[in-house]
Formats: sequence, structure tokens, C-alpha cells
Amino acid sequence: MKGQLGFTLIELLVVIALIGIISAFAAPNMTQLVYKKQLDTSARELASTLSNVRGTAVSLRKDVSLEFKNQPHTGDHFYWNSQNKFIHLLSKNDTAEGIFFTPTGLAKARTTAVRKEIVNPDYNENLPEDPLTNPKKIIQWENTEDLIFEVCHEKLNEIRSIRIFKSGTIDKIKTKPLLGGCTA
Repeated sequence: MKGQLGFTLIELLVVIALIGIISAFAAPNMTQLVYKKQLDTSARELASTLSNVRGTAVSLRKDVSLEFKNQPHTGDHFYWNSQNKFIHLLSKNDTAEGIFFTPTGLAKARTTAVRKEIVNPDYNENLPEDPLTNPKKIIQWENTEDLIFEVCHEKLNEIRSIRIFKSGTIDKIKTKPLLGGCTA
């Protein structure tokens, strides 16, 4: 035979079989990689939404809330819910109901943040009542605490943890092992 060009059928079948075997080993790793990317994306979306809510509260100079529901945003009410059915929000201190940010950017849990109107201890009865300089009643807030939100993926044994400091700033997203189940 003069100078064969191309491949024989046996050579092609061997190459296809080798590609199939290599793909079978790589497929589970690819699935895990996809799940991790989905989890990372959801955690970044939540952190971005939290930052946006805080910035809106400071710029509008009023309380702005974030609730974990699938609804469109309104002026001072934001909503977040993962679009992936396998990703769930877990939260510490029972704050899955949501949080709000004050006009100064402080983060407060909606379930524990109660505004109370109390008698101003510095009120001077000898001076006329003035809402700015001599208010008779003032608003008192409960103390804030660090809030931790955890996003988990049903198919992974990992969570992404987002901590919000008392000041309202958001810490970096951390990866932690999932303890227990990943339920909403």
C-alpha cells in the first residue's frame, strides 16, 4: 500500500473509548464544580443585595428592609430569594424573616428590632418642646448584634456564610462544612 492517509476504524474506536472512560471519571467532578459555582453565585448575590439595601437606607436616610421572599423590590423594601431550587437560606438567631438597615447603616434583625417611643430623660420642662433640641419623647432601639446568614446547596456538603457586623458592614463570604441538613 502506498502512503496511507487517515485513521483505521479500529484506531478511531479506541480513541472514542478512551475519551468515554476519561469523561466518566471527570463527570462527577464537573457536577460538584457546577454546584459550587451555583452556591458561590447565590452567596455573592445575597451579599450584593445586602450592600445595596444598606446603601439605600443611608442615601434615603430611612429604614430599609430586606425580606427573603420572591417579590419585586419597592422603594424601601427589598426582597431576595435564590432562583435555584436546591439552594436555601439558613440564618442564625431566627432572622430568616429578614433584616433592615437604619439610616446610619446599622443592621438590625427584623424579629428583634423593636422601636420604642420613650420619655426623653433629658427633656427640660422649663423650655418649650422642640422635636430637634428638646423633644418630649425619643425613639429607642434595641441593641444590635452580628447577623449571620448561611446559604447552602442540597447537593453539596458546604455552606457559604455571610456575616454582617453591628456597624452594618458585610464581612467576606466564608466557606464552611455543612452540619446537619440543608433545609429552608
